Amino acid sequence: MFSWLILMAFLYLEYNYAATAFYGILDFQGRLLPNSFSSMVGFVDLSSFLLHRGVFLLLGISFLYFSILLVKRLPGIAGRQRYLAVPAMLFLAFSLCLSFIYIEKFQSRLENRITCRKAFLKYTKTPKARVIAHDITYCPEGNTFSATSRMKVQNQKKKQIDQLLLFLNPGLKINKIESNGQSLPFHRNYLAVVIERSLEPNEYIKLDIDYGGYIDEDIYQINLPDEDFFSPTPDLYRKENYGKHSAFVSSKFTFLRPEVMWYPTTVPSIAWQASAEMNFTSYTLHVKKTGELTILSQGVPTTEGDYITFNNLQNLTGLTLCIGEYEKRALTIDSLTVELYTYSGNDCYMKYFDEWDLLKEDNPNREKDLKKMFYLCKDEIEQDKPNPYPFKYFKLIEVPSSSYFLRSTLFNDCMQPEIALFHERLCRIETRNPADYANNNHYDKSVQEYLLTVNFPGLWNNYMRIKHIFTDYNSCITSDTYQGIELIFKRMINPDVHISSDNIMSPQLLNHIAERGLKGIITEEYSREQNIAIRSKVSHLLGYLTTITPWDALSQFMQEFNTRTYFQEVNFDSFIEKFEQRFGQDIKAYMDEWYTTHEVPLLSIKDASRKTTEDTQIIEFKVGNFSKTDGIVSIVARNYPGKSVIRNLQSYLIKAGECKRIVVHEDIKHQVQLTTNFSGHFPENIFFEVQQSPLSGPIPKEGITLLDRNQFYSPGEIIVDNEDDNFSLIDSANNRKRLTDIIKKEDGQKYTNRLQVLKTNAWSLPILQELHGKYIRSAFVKKAGTGQFKAEWRANLPEAGKYEIFVYRPHLVGYEGGKTATDHPGMKNYYTVYTPKGKEGIILEIPDKEEIWIGCTSTLPEEEAWVSLGTFTLPAGESRVVLDDRGVSTITDRLYGELNQMVVADAVKWVKKKY
Repeated sequence: MFSWLILMAFLYLEYNYAATAFYGILDFQGRLLPNSFSSMVGFVDLSSFLLHRGVFLLLGISFLYFSILLVKRLPGIAGRQRYLAVPAMLFLAFSLCLSFIYIEKFQSRLENRITCRKAFLKYTKTPKARVIAHDITYCPEGNTFSATSRMKVQNQKKKQIDQLLLFLNPGLKINKIESNGQSLPFHRNYLAVVIERSLEPNEYIKLDIDYGGYIDEDIYQINLPDEDFFSPTPDLYRKENYGKHSAFVSSKFTFLRPEVMWYPTTVPSIAWQASAEMNFTSYTLHVKKTGELTILSQGVPTTEGDYITFNNLQNLTGLTLCIGEYEKRALTIDSLTVELYTYSGNDCYMKYFDEWDLLKEDNPNREKDLKKMFYLCKDEIEQDKPNPYPFKYFKLIEVPSSSYFLRSTLFNDCMQPEIALFHERLCRIETRNPADYANNNHYDKSVQEYLLTVNFPGLWNNYMRIKHIFTDYNSCITSDTYQGIELIFKRMINPDVHISSDNIMSPQLLNHIAERGLKGIITEEYSREQNIAIRSKVSHLLGYLTTITPWDALSQFMQEFNTRTYFQEVNFDSFIEKFEQRFGQDIKAYMDEWYTTHEVPLLSIKDASRKTTEDTQIIEFKVGNFSKTDGIVSIVARNYPGKSVIRNLQSYLIKAGECKRIVVHEDIKHQVQLTTNFSGHFPENIFFEVQQSPLSGPIPKEGITLLDRNQFYSPGEIIVDNEDDNFSLIDSANNRKRLTDIIKKEDGQKYTNRLQVLKTNAWSLPILQELHGKYIRSAFVKKAGTGQFKAEWRANLPEAGKYEIFVYRPHLVGYEGGKTATDHPGMKNYYTVYTPKGKEGIILEIPDKEEIWIGCTSTLPEEEAWVSLGTFTLPAGESRVVLDDRGVSTITDRLYGELNQMVVADAVKWVKKKY
């Protein structure tokens, strides 16, 4: 029995923890190893696989010998048994040696990557020139290649560049660098090439560079965290580990892209930096033919002797090169040519089109039908993109399953100019067998129509994130004043509407932004927090701009400006000038303050409501700004249901010290949310329910009403929230702790943005719009316990009298770790009110209701959320209310099953009675 317990403990630790340690060397099952066969390149990383499995093969043989030695039995021949120790030790030693070789292989790669990163970061602030034209000649040489680059480089900065800086893969050796036949002195620092040649502003220089060698894959996206780059764990939703290769160079297959720096460039293609620059270059690529292999790249291919030449139709940010045994399908409709390149037998999903009557030559309406289906598919993909497809070619190219791509909301390098790269047989994005497409529900469509208008657009939009080919490579905004403006402008023309749970602003992050300012945040290494900061500041900027002009006019202006800047670098100053010409207001001073300020507006939202008529929804709310800097609130209207795209954005400037009542009318067909943009209000977005809420009485007039402070806060009310100093948690040892004491510890409690698994022995601290709060809508919540955990509110009453005391009880429903709810009929909360007569215990029991919705969390009207504890005669001075964590045992709902009670400590209100 003891042996079984040891075995189970070992398996548990190995499966959950040890398997990923030391690059997976402890994974005795090999379940995390890349172990797939690619029809394009063969077995993936075979050497590492054999090395890893060899470790356990030799280790197993060693253990077999040791087991014979340790078995208590009489040998057949006396004295022979001890000789088994020799092979046992030898196999063990060989196994340990292979283990060392395996770990050292990855460790040396890690050290190489760290060294290259240091070299890259050393030159991040060095002024960079621009490559105006680049003519590349590429010659394959088996597992290596040689190349020649003829470059025209210009200093487009306003200051002299003392040294010319280039970037090139460190696996490629530079044979010479010349200019006008003269050799130029240079030195290399891994991926950086420093040429001892200065350039005056606007000065050109022509460079001839010969280089060759292999591709060092470890420099791919050098800012990507090393633990992610080397992690053996497969994709989140995939059980298979296909491996990670950023490039391939061999006699049978080649795949090179700008991110591995296979040719010299002045601006490296490294995505994980908010301050990244771009360089639009006129490229010409000559590739020496290798037998019958197909050569693919951007541009129009022509054959010139032993070379295939690609001439680009537009200036591009980078070149991709693929060489392999590709089969081609092509289609040209109007000015767009679509080409599909796959390996033989890998296009099984295309068999339905080969059998489609619409495409057969004997169809008299073939061209008309084909054009119709083409535009149905194109329109579905282009739907809600910030601009039309910008290129003349759209080449879909299959690459090996082990190709590694960085895919995120901001970056996606499987989308290149003119080219969309996808894994062979769609292995990483399609989970269904293409042979089963015909058996699926196609919603009254043929299987071909379903694939073209539903399946393929869904795969490309949701998994491949094709939107990046529409936005990332067709324009570049630069600025010497606003570093990172390119990323900022892209967020402006394509703002986030739906914010995922891991992309939400937190009070801790807001404090960091206030300390650093956007200017400081931009210069930091890329992080999720940096992304959130940029998103929130862009939301604030768009809010300000829509106080000047309506959203439709602003959106059209930004799209027109973006279109005019296609395939070139444009200074952001021209955007400011064009904005003033169009809308009559100079925004330069505001932009400077927005970019550098450390101030945060503190906005408070009260009495937000939504009522509906037959064709209109009326949004009404109060907003107060109790800080020293101006704030902005916005009403965002977006599609519902369907894509999350802004259809209208109405914004209102709330100056420091102002309070306003705002009424907004919006079309009933849109989903509406109220956002406080960049401010100290949490959560930053308040969403309104989409169901009908019929208005009773006259329709309030749309507009803004200034309020004084007494109109914003009801006179005679005293509210103590869980965020206030007069609130405390009391633990089982009767120790009191304020919120600031709890969250300021290094290991202290942190805010969450959802109802996580609730415990009976600890409070959690979510921020939700359904909760109460002046600036931060938070509350302490937990699963009902035995009364050992308590919360206390203390109010300083200005005068004696009768006070009605209310508690804020929201409607919350949690699903993690079992279903919990706050206000199902039969649930009870236990309060104690301290009066001059002593302690008065009050049990609040949720009454039966004719209609009770326990399906999900929802926002209650203020009059429902504030629940009275009763009226009490209280003296002037301190008044105390205590909640303990008792509740009821599990309640069974006829629709939703068993429910545990959730106890909420949010806010308490004292209202002075006038009689």
